[in-house]
Amino acid sequence: MPDPRGYRLDRLRRRRRTKLESWQAWTLYVLAVVVAFGAVWGAWYLGGRLAGKEPPPRQQGYLALIKLISESGQPVAAALAIKDGSGYSLYVIPRDLLLHGPQGQYVFAADSMSAGTLKQDLQRVIGAKVDAVYSVPVSSLAKLAGTDQLQLRLAKPVQLPFGGTDAKFKDKAVVQTAAIPELIAADGPTGVDSADMQEALWTAVLQAAALRPANARAATARSVAAGAAVQASPAAAGSGVLADALRGLTSGRATVAQVPATSRVAEGQFAFVPDPAGIMASITRKAPGYSSRYTVLVRNGTGAVGAGEAVATRLAVLDVNLPPVGNAASFDYGQTQIIAGRKAVPVAQDIRAILGRGVVLDGAELPADTVVVVVGRDLNP
Repeated sequence: MPDPRGYRLDRLRRRRRTKLESWQAWTLYVLAVVVAFGAVWGAWYLGGRLAGKEPPPRQQGYLALIKLISESGQPVAAALAIKDGSGYSLYVIPRDLLLHGPQGQYVFAADSMSAGTLKQDLQRVIGAKVDAVYSVPVSSLAKLAGTDQLQLRLAKPVQLPFGGTDAKFKDKAVVQTAAIPELIAADGPTGVDSADMQEALWTAVLQAAALRPANARAATARSVAAGAAVQASPAAAGSGVLADALRGLTSGRATVAQVPATSRVAEGQFAFVPDPAGIMASITRKAPGYSSRYTVLVRNGTGAVGAGEAVATRLAVLDVNLPPVGNAASFDYGQTQIIAGRKAVPVAQDIRAILGRGVVLDGAELPADTVVVVVGRDLNP
């Protein structure tokens, strides 16, 4: 008969050995995980060191103020370049445009340029942040055009002092690019002629540049941007925003216009008065940080192609978010419906006034700050 004491000792040894082997196995597993993690982290760290820092994310949109300066360094004209989701646009800032000073007083854009406060005074009018400011020699426009002559597009004749006389320019007039500095700085009897000439010159320059090969346009844009004085720009962007703006503006698809305004003469003084609705539609809502408390959803309830987009364009004058247009549940809406959330009834009433059609309905199921516009056949967009 085996010794029971020896049997117990043997069993105790086997149990201890089993525990030891189990502990060693778990230790090996943990070490394997740590080694694998260390290898992955080391490869990532080494790769990051070799490749250098990741570049900052590229800005998707911006408002860039371009001031054109004479050979003596004096500002003679200005324009606002915009990049947004729909592309590039340029808005000429007339010298006689009324802006808002720090105390709310009116100040002409020409005076703001001379005082160096154009960015701040313009921001108060457009209700959006200007991301970058550049001073560009006016002679750079000829360089950008890449041609000796420009053909002007003018809706009506323009009369300005030029070459020592009062010159009259009509639609399709041809001018030398060497004359751009004198023409863009000229002042007529009212600010209308000078603003129209600035718009025509910018349009002609950008259209002429669009006819050049893409690589030549890009090289010229970089060259002009490199020669500009950077007064304010996004962090680490430098002249990059201006180079990007010039490339986009010379693509042949850019919009060129004047800052929306109406003209008036008071006590013999001519001025352009900013049009808030037009500025909201054309400039403010294109700013990258634009956001409104209210959201208006436009839905096409007629099936007619473009009906919803046409209505959204008319509603762009309102200070509201306008997401992309969609279709309604059906295309048999005879009457336009303007369905308002609890806090958005005043917005719905403004929409009704703009469209001149439709019925305002209670949208209890909608978010409080939302309006849904279902376009019906009673509208003729």
